[in-house]
Amino acid sequence: MLRPMGLAVIAAMALTGAANLPRGVAPVVGDSLELFVASTTDMHGWMRGWDYFANRPDTTRGLSRVVTIVDSLRRAQPDRVIFVDAGDNLQGAPLATVAVRDSALPNPIIAAMNAARYDAAAIGNHEFNHGLPYLRRAIEQASFPLLAANAYAPDGRHAFAAWRMLTRGGIRVAIVGATTPGSMIWDRDKLAGRVDVRDIAPSVRNAVAEARRQGAVVVVVVMHSGLAESSSYDTVATGLPSENVAARVAREVPGIDVVVFGHTHRELADSVIGSTLLTQPRNWAASVSIARLVLTRPSPGGPWTVVSRGARIVHARGHTEDSAIVAVTQSAHERTVAYVTAPLGATPLAWRADSARVMDTPIADFVLEVERRTAGADLASGAVFSLNADFGPGAITMADIAELYPYDNNVLRAVRISGRQLRDYLEFSARYFRAADQHPDDMIDPSVPGFNFDIVQGVDYTIDISRPIGSRITNLSRGGRPVVDTDTFTMALNDYRQSGGGGYAMLRGAPVVYDQQQVIRQLLVDEVRRKGILRPEDYFKPNWRLAPDSLVGPTYRSMRRLPFDRPRTP
Repeated sequence: MLRPMGLAVIAAMALTGAANLPRGVAPVVGDSLELFVASTTDMHGWMRGWDYFANRPDTTRGLSRVVTIVDSLRRAQPDRVIFVDAGDNLQGAPLATVAVRDSALPNPIIAAMNAARYDAAAIGNHEFNHGLPYLRRAIEQASFPLLAANAYAPDGRHAFAAWRMLTRGGIRVAIVGATTPGSMIWDRDKLAGRVDVRDIAPSVRNAVAEARRQGAVVVVVVMHSGLAESSSYDTVATGLPSENVAARVAREVPGIDVVVFGHTHRELADSVIGSTLLTQPRNWAASVSIARLVLTRPSPGGPWTVVSRGARIVHARGHTEDSAIVAVTQSAHERTVAYVTAPLGATPLAWRADSARVMDTPIADFVLEVERRTAGADLASGAVFSLNADFGPGAITMADIAELYPYDNNVLRAVRISGRQLRDYLEFSARYFRAADQHPDDMIDPSVPGFNFDIVQGVDYTIDISRPIGSRITNLSRGGRPVVDTDTFTMALNDYRQSGGGGYAMLRGAPVVYDQQQVIRQLLVDEVRRKGILRPEDYFKPNWRLAPDSLVGPTYRSMRRLPFDRPRTP
């Protein structure tokens, strides 16, 4: 049953009563004022409470549900709420794909964010995926600024707005934005010579100082960067600054009251470094963070000072959808439903990805074999992006292919590698599994995302998770002959991985031998249409296994308990 978030709930959360205040925030009496910073991040096109893969309502997420929460807060606290987003909105859900396909029409994601009355948003790395012209059209349509203080044009000027000033309750509030430098690897073909994304901290420091000079009493930084996690690329070899620096910014940059961060698809309600509050809401508009700042002044007309701060997370699950968001996205929603439900072909059997990271499966091999054949390569590598992907028996739709391969901008490449590079590649991938003797009930390393565990087709191998990390690949062979370091192979893979994405530094310098700029998802769509009827035996070539057998079941259960790998629920 859906439930609205009423004013009573907001009042209990944000107004008075120490028992109901966010952690670290004490009630204040006298000449005081409260401000609230509501935030989202990494929505990836999930504007509505609708699961386009299952083609049914989704009660757990969607900007339309988040806005119900934020608007309740606005009604309870008029002229006291700032609403921001930390980036990655223009790519992801099928609605975002349709927005790109129909780019001559108003962007439904921007239309929804306009209707939500955002005050500002950081530019995320995925905002660059469809090229700068697409991003700039979105910026032109937005009624709020998209910010990136650390992105520069070739002439040294800011490529995008760095910060903005607004007023709430008579208080001047500055919002500073920043984005991860990793885009210079992942989208270098779109950015090279056009935009240079630099180290976040120095640019934020300059923007914060400028905002303070211009009278900002409160400074909020929204950054598309994780807290302090390791970069997915080699910062030494690439020369790029670190990917995840929110904690560093809080430590090193004075004058920041709140940092809203994202990028890592995690959730952190409330943490404080020095005098800076840090918070991260859940991705896909599954939650909103609400930070509360208390300001006081010693006398009427005196300067305001932030004296306490705290935040909490409110989840979108079960909240009603905002009618304005539903209305402005209705046309795009209908086009998206038609797009994802269109049949492409059929299959007589069920194909499932739920166990594809612990055993070889036909659905994973379908992707790899299409890549390998198209590139004419010896091998193919790739990740199982969603354990909920499946199709058949019956029609195969666009939704099935989109869930199996969610990145609608990845293109196919092939590189030439040595046997040593191949072994290093597989060993690096096998970090996904923890040491069996140390974590018998938690076999998956949560710091290694599932999309960074790659499978390779074209060679036979075993991943022995009873062995130490770095020496887990056994029985590596091709055509019955053991692979040696001096062997050479061509390997098909996506452009993200070829460019070093995910930390696969052993590919650095590997010559590119195939690049026709073919979008991988479209190749899969074309294959289904060409075949008409898909049969597992046309693609399934069992070539890898997890060992020992006794750990496969526990590893599967550990994997399915992780937040992003749990079975889909209505």
